[in-house]
Amino acid sequence: MEKGFEIPILGNGYVRYIDHLGTDRRIVETARISYKSPSKGDDADKKLLFFLFKNRHTSPFEACNLTFNIKMPIFCMRQFVRHRTMKLNEWSGRYSELADEFYTPVAWRVQDTKNKQGSLEIDSPAWHWKNSTIAHSVFDFTYQQYQLLLARGVAKELARIVLPVSLFTEIYVNVDVHNLIHFLNLRQDPHAQLEMREIANAMEVIFKELYPWCAEARSKFKTKFEEN
Repeated sequence: MEKGFEIPILGNGYVRYIDHLGTDRRIVETARISYKSPSKGDDADKKLLFFLFKNRHTSPFEACNLTFNIKMPIFCMRQFVRHRTMKLNEWSGRYSELADEFYTPVAWRVQDTKNKQGSLEIDSPAWHWKNSTIAHSVFDFTYQQYQLLLARGVAKELARIVLPVSLFTEIYVNVDVHNLIHFLNLRQDPHAQLEMREIANAMEVIFKELYPWCAEARSKFKTKFEEN
């Protein structure tokens, strides 16, 4: 995979591959050091990786990591940052003037009557259009007021407080394979918010390309790869 490979998400957003350290074989090499055993070929190495995954021997999977550049709405970032095992740095509205880019859903959803944090799809084009019209009017107004505050000399760190959580932000994030799989298990779950699932799905595409044995093991055993 070429560095800089990018997957568009959520309108103006993206998940971009920056770099990675190690391969599936690095995970196996890390495990084999426990008993000073050399590689016995691809078939044996892959079999060992599957054994490690199935039996939750997690530490060898922490020997490899990936770096992503992700552009997403702030409300998604607030969920993303909950995964405290990731190392990340975010675009700062204290130093930079924030861009006029806001997330608008392709289709709006209604509140789930059973799940307080869930939502349900609805087939009503006119309803979707009206919601988008309301949202865009808010985006236009708040960004104009943000610009007005900046023009009046208000510091960037304060002027930004008028902007909604639909505004796009951007991060660099580094995560090891163990914790990436844990993230994917949580954020690709059907109960996760749709926008977070889209981010996770894009990250999985890159993960599967770089670590095909790990991806196959995850698919084969369908086991929650929880931290020990």
